[in-house]
This record gives sequence, C-alpha cells and structure tokens, in this order.
Amino acid sequence: MKKLLLLLLFAASAAPAQAQFFQLGIRGGVSSYNVHYQNITNPNNVSIASSSGLGTHLGFYSRIQVLGFYVQPELLYTRTSSQITTTTPTSTGTSSLHFQRIDLPVLVGKEFFGVFRTNAGPVFSSLLRADLTESNIKGNITDAYRNNTMGFQVGFGFDIWKLMIDLKYEGSLSKFGDNIATSGQNFVTDARPSQWLLSIGYQVF
Repeated sequence: MKKLLLLLLFAASAAPAQAQFFQLGIRGGVSSYNVHYQNITNPNNVSIASSSGLGTHLGFYSRIQVLGFYVQPELLYTRTSSQITTTTPTSTGTSSLHFQRIDLPVLVGKEFFGVFRTNAGPVFSSLLRADLTESNIKGNITDAYRNNTMGFQVGFGFDIWKLMIDLKYEGSLSKFGDNIATSGQNFVTDARPSQWLLSIGYQVF
C-alpha cells in the first residue's frame, strides 16, 4: 500500500513537469489578410489597389521547452480573402480574392512570469486553391500563384489555465505571384501577402 501511495505521489509530482516540458493542443482564430501588389505595370495605364479581407484558421499546435525557451510548431488550415479595386479613366471595378492553404509556423518564444509570452519564427505555406470572384462569378486562378512560399510571424500571447491567446503579425519573405488578371486587365506585379492573426488555443495534453 505504501509503495502504491509513493508511486501515485511520484506520478502526480511528475505530471506538471511533463506538461510544462511538452504540450499538444488545438487552436483557431481570425485574421485580417491582404495581398500587396508592388511594382505594378499595365500597358493600358490602369491601376489596382488592394484592401484587407477576413480570414480564419484552425489546426493543431505543440510546444517543447528547450533551455529556457520554447519551440512551437503549428499545423493550420487557413482560409483568407482580399479585395481588389481596379481603376480606369472611365470606371472602377471591385473583385474578391479567396485563398485556401496549409500553414506551418515554427515559432521560438520566451515565457515571462508563467503567463506572458513573446515569439517569432518562419512560416511555410502551401497553397491549396485560389479563386477570383467578379460580378458573382468565381474562377479558379491557382496557377497564377506559387504553390509554396515562406514568410515570418512575430507576436505575443498569454497563457491562462489551459487557454492560450495570441496576437501575431505575418509578413512575406518570398514573392507570392507575378501577375494578376482582373476586370479584363492583366497586371504584372510583385504580390506579397501579410496578415494580422488573433487566435485562441486549448491545451489537450
């Protein structure tokens, strides 16, 4: 009986340490997403401007403590959107971009006071599908964008019980696309996405 009690006490004392060393959980949230079109050229001298749209993400995360820091890989299914306004000398048109992709952020962070965190790291993205909607007609334009891109994330968060709340900024380290066709016009451009992400996670293990 004494051995059983000692074993239970040891397991109970070891559980928090194990939970601190390794975590596994789910997370999801919303984002404000935009594709920035730079160095735009068009033979008809027509211009485009982009604006942010709403996005969502859902997936899993893990966290491993290493030498006072933590490494946090994530696997997320992400849906995002952005708006494009095309301006000609006689008219203005608006279209919508919609993207579906798999994101793999690998963040390195530091905890302070057991509650507050900061983190940063690369994010690898794989495009699943891209659609352009004009006049309620949706077209598949996946071929206009690169399948795999790399960016970065930086942000901060809070841990409360088993909940984690994060606010992060994501920028691009590689070109997303070389051209975009909208409103009957073709634009040669350097497309680079960015977004703000607000997410909530729950520690399962």
